[in-house]
Amino acid sequence: MQSTLVSSAGPVRSGVCRWIVRHPLTAFLAWLFTVGQAIAFFPLVVDVSVPGQVFIVATSVIGLFLPALAITWIADGREAAVRFLRRFVEWRVAWRWYVLALAVVPVVAVALARLLIGTPTGSWATALTTGFALSFVLTLVPNNWVEEGAWSGFFQARLQKRHSLVVAALLVAPIFALQHVSLAVGNPWPVAVLLLALLATLMIPYRILTGWVWNRTGSLLILGFLHAAGNAAGPGSGFSDGLLRTLYPGAAMTAGFLHLLAYALVGLAVLLLGRK
Repeated sequence: MQSTLVSSAGPVRSGVCRWIVRHPLTAFLAWLFTVGQAIAFFPLVVDVSVPGQVFIVATSVIGLFLPALAITWIADGREAAVRFLRRFVEWRVAWRWYVLALAVVPVVAVALARLLIGTPTGSWATALTTGFALSFVLTLVPNNWVEEGAWSGFFQARLQKRHSLVVAALLVAPIFALQHVSLAVGNPWPVAVLLLALLATLMIPYRILTGWVWNRTGSLLILGFLHAAGNAAGPGSGFSDGLLRTLYPGAAMTAGFLHLLAYALVGLAVLLLGRK
């Protein structure tokens, strides 16, 4: 007799797999806010001798990328999973997308710093090399590349099949902000709540920006560049200070925040220009 594991309709899925097929986004969030957040919170509850950013990177890889890839395979099949992986190295896009991803947010962030903080006191040579370039590499490869793969290429892309770009961004932004809850811990709880609320608000136009870029390029490489360039312009990689923190060592907290405002302004420009 033939095995009952295969029917005329194809392989019989386990109960867990059937549930994942029906609820891919819920399955993703269930993994992220259990396994993923357990990794992010580990250095906050256990004294470790490695930088906390190592656990943030592990959260991105294990808590975001891994479930996005696995769920895509389970829900849509092997070919869909391979297509998803190819998006990470999709480089054949017009040069203007590279300019947008690598330069626009950093330039806006620097302009905001000059307006709000004043003349920089740090060295431009150091800020551009060990500040921006080094931070860009250190935050792109292990972190922001796979982070945008999960949020833009998996989660938000699926939402856009049912909703508009703006509605999808509105739905993703608060969850995307909540993912960073471990970074707010340590502050008094009203401050932590305020920081997360502010981040969620600023992330709405940012997710509009990422959705717009995704719809036009389908490239997770470009989206990784966009995310990493903003972080490299502001706070840095988590292993080293970024461009603005290097330029404004006396106002590091404010300088490290301005990339978020720059993201928001660029995203609002996309929205106001009627991009969909």
